[in-house]
Amino acid sequence: PLCVEAFTDYPPLGRFAVRDMRQTVAVGVIKSVEKSSVAGKVTKAAQKAAKK
Repeated sequence: PLCVEAFTDYPPLGRFAVRDMRQTVAVGVIKSVEKSSVAGKVTKAAQKAAKK
């Protein structure tokens, strides 16, 4: 899993770099993100944070 956002919405999460053997082999900017429904277990910490 990887947390990303579109560069236009949130620039720090909208860039990426691919490294192999300590060399940068690709860099890029995320233009759009397809969001899917979240299917998973809700942790106790998440439940506690939602109450605040």
